[in-house]
Amino acid sequence: MRDTIRTMDTIKQLLPRAVQHNGIAASIDAARVVTTATLVLEDIFDPTIAARMRPLYLKNRTLTINCDSTTVAQELKLRETEILTKLEDRLGAKLIDRIRYFS
Repeated sequence: MRDTIRTMDTIKQLLPRAVQHNGIAASIDAARVVTTATLVLEDIFDPTIAARMRPLYLKNRTLTINCDSTTVAQELKLRETEILTKLEDRLGAKLIDRIRYFS
């Protein structure tokens, strides 16, 4: 039993280093950003509006969101600062500098 506990402690220590070393961390962060962005949009906007916005990916600290109309894209732009603030709060780190959107 004691050996199992030591093995688990070793895995807990090695896993974060392995993730960083293999370059997986950036992909994990990007997936977290997209998932969290979906939740933040649902919190900020009316459900019918939020359903018309779809976070796609994070690249170079820019979150790209697809909007189904220019009107929805404008709503997103008006609340960009609020969205970025809420994302930083939920993620616990500033992973996004700006939002790019298209319709």
